[in-house]
Amino acid sequence: MRKWYSVCIVCCALLCPLPLVASDLSGTHEALVENAAPTAKEAPDQQIEGRPLRTRAEALPERISRQQKDRTRGENLPTLAGFEREVVQSAVKRWSAKPQLRWIESCLKNGEPYLAFVRAEVEKRALPPDLVFLPLIESGFLPTAKSASGASGLWQFMRNSIYPYMKIDEWRDDRRDFWKSTNAALSKLEAHYKEFDDWALALAAYNSGAGAVGRTIKTAGIRDYWLLSEKKKLKNESVLYVPKLIAISYIISNPRKYQLDICKPEKEYSWVQVAVDRQINLPLLARYAEIESADLHRANSELLTLLTPPGEYHLKILRSDEERVKAVLENQDIKLLNHYVHTVRTGDTLYALADHYGVSLQSILSDNAGLQADKIMPGDKLMIPAIREVAPYQTSNTEKSFAHWSGTWTVKNGDTLWSIARFYSITSEELRQANNMPLDAVLSIGKVLRVP
Repeated sequence: MRKWYSVCIVCCALLCPLPLVASDLSGTHEALVENAAPTAKEAPDQQIEGRPLRTRAEALPERISRQQKDRTRGENLPTLAGFEREVVQSAVKRWSAKPQLRWIESCLKNGEPYLAFVRAEVEKRALPPDLVFLPLIESGFLPTAKSASGASGLWQFMRNSIYPYMKIDEWRDDRRDFWKSTNAALSKLEAHYKEFDDWALALAAYNSGAGAVGRTIKTAGIRDYWLLSEKKKLKNESVLYVPKLIAISYIISNPRKYQLDICKPEKEYSWVQVAVDRQINLPLLARYAEIESADLHRANSELLTLLTPPGEYHLKILRSDEERVKAVLENQDIKLLNHYVHTVRTGDTLYALADHYGVSLQSILSDNAGLQADKIMPGDKLMIPAIREVAPYQTSNTEKSFAHWSGTWTVKNGDTLWSIARFYSITSEELRQANNMPLDAVLSIGKVLRVP
């Protein structure tokens, strides 16, 4: 007897035959027949080649009969049109080979924490359900994935394409935020569809840029993704992009046919956002709330350290952990930010300390009231945020020798740190550190410096 593999209950709900929804009838070129009559939307003298749109009423009977036929055959077909095309069938054959099936399974395993959220957002916007699997072909469903070209996150955003949806600073990279990046990606896809009135072209625009696709359409005089692909007018990556998504969506939607092993998730991943009004350390929050630290990190992969940014921040946590986390956050007696305590020694600088502990200079200044970067003294005790585990800072031998620098140099017109350091056969960095000078310090005539 043929062996069937276990199928994940949650994923089965995601992959089951889909009911007819408004987005199925929203006027995409792919869902309409070749010989439909032109609509009033198209100008009589339009020279762009492609399939004319049919009205929603005209498309409805054909779509219903097609779905009924598909269910009779016991298959779940993609909602994006083009499945019958040779290039898509070729993609199905390729991605249903055993090595590729194992890769798909591993990607779905990666995506267990995010699949339900992505599907819910796609459904909320009434978008084609196949878009749920776009992060699989973009990043393998890994929020920390980074491409050779610098794209990052589940949906692989480049730095120059995140405005106005996300931000990147010293604390976070929102491209790795599954919540924000999903909404940003779906908003971009909706905008592309609104521009091109075709989901295949919208996906090509997501892959290679709306500007590039628009110029290709204008130059070729063709507004049909499949025709542009056949004539090799699009980038090769975009030519393969849509067939790959349709093929993988079909394979995942028919797991028994391909003996796709989709295991049951270990837990239900339902996420909520909780406002945090102070900077906190994630491991400390997990410890006091008695929740899994791995879940907290997985949900907030955008954070570049173990700390939330200063000010208000919306932390993502499992719905099942919500009450415990809120109880800890509301208890002001619980300290959720730990520090290293550093006793300043001769030669220490805030810049060197910030670099060693992996924090910004501003973080040290903020956590030490009244501290000035160029006025630390031996014996001062500094509170330094512990965003990672590091060994205590050790002053180098060269820095320790600063205590024996008893000479002085009075700055004259034309002097620079480099020229003075060269005169004493030392480095300008040693001279700067010995005098507790910031990196951007400007020498003023008459200033007295400590020298060997």
